[in-house]
This record gives sequence, structure tokens and C-alpha cells, in this order.
Amino acid sequence: MEKETPKRLAPTRDTLRELYLKSGNRCAFPKCRKTIFNASGNFVGQVCHIEAAEPGGERFNKDQTNELRRGFDNLMLMCYEHHIETNKVDLYSVAAMKKMKKDHEALFSDVIGVMLFEVFDHTKLSNPLVPSTLQKINRVSGWGLTQGELNENLEELKKMIGGLSKIPEPSRKLFLILVERGEKDEFGTELVVEVSEIQQVTGLGKEELRSCFAILDKKGFTQDNGKTEFGIESVSVSTLRSGWCVWLDIKEFCMSQNTPLEDFIINLDFSSLD
Repeated sequence: MEKETPKRLAPTRDTLRELYLKSGNRCAFPKCRKTIFNASGNFVGQVCHIEAAEPGGERFNKDQTNELRRGFDNLMLMCYEHHIETNKVDLYSVAAMKKMKKDHEALFSDVIGVMLFEVFDHTKLSNPLVPSTLQKINRVSGWGLTQGELNENLEELKKMIGGLSKIPEPSRKLFLILVERGEKDEFGTELVVEVSEIQQVTGLGKEELRSCFAILDKKGFTQDNGKTEFGIESVSVSTLRSGWCVWLDIKEFCMSQNTPLEDFIINLDFSSLD
């Protein structure tokens, strides 16, 4: 079987949650007391790989799969200083890093600790991977934009990604279905879907559906599109302030590259646009 190309994948929400619960909100480096989340609830630590995510990184293992590289057993939470310190591979081998992780997590893996942290804002565990150039989608979509023009799109996209990362996962899952099932409007500039269709394919009750739509509407990701000619309520996926229908372009990009939309909306990994 042909080996897959090494690619940096964002850790899943469940992996990040387990890392946090077992970190005790402390850097994993021995005797370090720096926190991973500060008093304001902002993530100030770093997600560190024991064996690097990509070739050229510290302790890269060519025999690992991309899934194993982003898995719980290969990740640690550290402060910035000790993340840099452990890049000294002559001092911090794979075995040494795994022992450091095991010893640190043993301090916080008790059942009581898990119970104390059970009620938690899961969106704070999000660690989006944002693009830096948009050159790939520019090429694939045939935009023909200069890097200067792409930079304007990039700044707007980054703000949108920040907003998406703050939406709870159940509402993001509904948004994923909206984008997947949405069809171009008569002008070909927006994605529109009927509410009754979404209710049937998801099995959500009216209150659950209304709750998710309220969050998506408030954050500017969907909007009421009125009724169709058959009197059926519909919603549209919002464009950005500039008028860019970003999700239509991302959807078409995913179709052309055989990339799942879930990578963007659920895993918050937008790095493939570069």
C-alpha cells in the first residue's frame, strides 16, 4: 500500500479536551508552573508534538500515519518557552518526551480531577489552522488574483474562522449540513436550503433546530431567506461583508480536491487553502 503524504492535521476536539483535562492547566515540562489557559480563559499554551507533524520537524517519524501524529499519545501541552526548549532533540528524545508526558499526566488523571473539569466551554479548546497565502484555492478556482489582493481576502477569512471557532460543535455540525446540502440561488452567488429538508435529514426537533439557527444567525453564518415559491421557509449561508460567498468557494474547492468539508467546519483546518 502506498504511504500517505505527511500532512499536519488539527487535533480533534475530543483529543484536545483529554489533553486539557490531564494537564492540570499546567505546562508538562517538569516543575514548570505556567498555565495553559490564563485567568481570562484564553489559551496561552502550545500544543506540542512528541514526533513532529511534518518532515523536517523535531523527532519526525516517517512510519507514523497522519492520524497517529495528531493523536493524544503524540501530543503534549506546554508553555512557549519549554516548547522551544524541547526542540533540542539531543536532550529530549522520543523516549524522554513520552516519559515527561506520562509523569505529568499521572498527576492529574484521577477521576475527581475529571469531574471538576466536566463543565467547561469546549470552544476554548479550539485550535484553528488558518491559511497564510490562499495560493492553492486561488489556483484551483482560477481567480487569478495577486498576493496583495489575496491578502485582503485572507484578513476577512481569518476573522470568519475566529467566529466559527467560537460556535459550539452541535451548531457547527448543523452548519456543515447546510453547506453540504445548500444549492446556489438564482444568481449563483449564495447557498440556499429549505428548513424542512434540514429538519428531516437531521431528525432535530423544532426547538433544537431553532436553538442552533439562533446561534448561527447571531454569529453571522446564516440568515433567513424567506419562503420559496411553494411557501416553504428557507435559509441561506451568509456571505462575508465584502460580498464574498466564501462557503460556496470552499465547497467547490473541496469537491475538486476530494477534501471533506468536515475538515474546515468541524476540525477548523483551513491550511489546505494554501
